[in-house]
Amino acid sequence: MKSEKPVKKTSRKINIVFVVASFASLCLLSLNSIQAKESGAASAPSKGLKVGVVDLNNVFEKYEKRKAFDVQLKEQEKQYQKIVNDKKKELVSLSEKIQLLDLGSEARKKDEETFEKKNMELESYAKFAEKSLMKKYKDYFQNLYTEVCKEVEDIGRREQYDLIIKKDEPELQTGGISELQFKVGIKTVLYNSDSVNITAQVIDNLNKKYSATTKGK
Repeated sequence: MKSEKPVKKTSRKINIVFVVASFASLCLLSLNSIQAKESGAASAPSKGLKVGVVDLNNVFEKYEKRKAFDVQLKEQEKQYQKIVNDKKKELVSLSEKIQLLDLGSEARKKDEETFEKKNMELESYAKFAEKSLMKKYKDYFQNLYTEVCKEVEDIGRREQYDLIIKKDEPELQTGGISELQFKVGIKTVLYNSDSVNITAQVIDNLNKKYSATTKGK
């Protein structure tokens, strides 16, 4: 009987070690499971940015409203130029008439005064025409640019873009070295895939809206 007591004590010790080992194993498994979940969460792909690119030069070139405005402004420029040319012809004719009159005569003095007056009127009108055209061009491009930007913003919000970048394709074959450096310096996008280029969509939307406003006119 005495020899059985040590066996019982050993058995108890073995049971305790087994329980401790089992508990440790469970803890280790739980820890590994948690780490695996955290690692999986960290490695799960996050939502990527949705980026678009717009070639503004291409938009302005193919926007029908811009073409119509160009025609109107060129017509206005022709009208101004015709008036300037008519005034110049009148001055030339008056100058030729003055040359035929006697020096110091009342008729010559009177025509010379008229010439000076008309010459000042010509210079004044030429400045007015230039400023008027410059303002029309400025307002026209400003309105077009605002309209294009609004369309890009609408597409961005509607289709949930995170970023839409302006793209320019400058003409590098003309101009001197300074102009070339300037053109290279303002180029903002060096590469983009066709999948992010929404230029055609912007042009199509703008032309559809412009066509709808001009119907029936």
